[in-house]
Amino acid sequence: MYNYNFEYDIPDFSSGAYNSVSSGVAGVVLAVLVVFAIFAFAFAIVSYVFESLAWYNIAKKRNINNPWLAWIPYAGGFLIGKIGDYYYDREIGKNYHFSIWIICLLAGGTIAPITILLIFLAPLALIAASVLEYICIYKFFKNVTPDNAVLLIVLCIIFPIAMPFILFAHRNKPDVIPANAPTQPGQTYYNQAPDPYQQYPQQYPAPQAPVQQTFEQQPSAPVQPQPAQPQQPPEDLNQ
Repeated sequence: MYNYNFEYDIPDFSSGAYNSVSSGVAGVVLAVLVVFAIFAFAFAIVSYVFESLAWYNIAKKRNINNPWLAWIPYAGGFLIGKIGDYYYDREIGKNYHFSIWIICLLAGGTIAPITILLIFLAPLALIAASVLEYICIYKFFKNVTPDNAVLLIVLCIIFPIAMPFILFAHRNKPDVIPANAPTQPGQTYYNQAPDPYQQYPQQYPAPQAPVQQTFEQQPSAPVQPQPAQPQQPPEDLNQ
């Protein structure tokens, strides 16, 4: 008869050797997590300083009130909206009140989780606020670097951690698009004076401005003296 006896050595988890190894692994994992947390916290502080300083300089160079709001959480979003309002007002003469919408959406997204009934609206409010902020950021890029505006806003959306440094690099750049300038072909300037020659119907030609012609004065030829003619004696009428 065969004797099937399967016996395995089960490790003794209560032994001191196993406890020392497990405690060593746990210590390494904990050290890695602590280093990662310190690095993430330091990076967050640096990003916050760079972004706040960038928005502060951007608002100050454009004479926007209270640029120090860039250093206050939530109030920084209000300042971003003010910059967007500034560009839309100078471009088309219309204020969309981005600043009010952004601060209301941020506040709603923060308060909504407290009220259990509106908790599902918090993500939507925060997403809407982010969309409005990106619109304002795009208007800023469009005015300081029109050729790279699309690329920069795409980088900011895909890599949010790079946005503070991109903004910081462009903080002192002036607006290359003048106020009230058209952004699309055929668009007229805001508050541009109408062309008086375009007010006439097309079937009538517009009056042409008078052309002033200048002629060079030619020197006059000297007057030659004519020889005196001899006077004839009067005829005698009695003959």
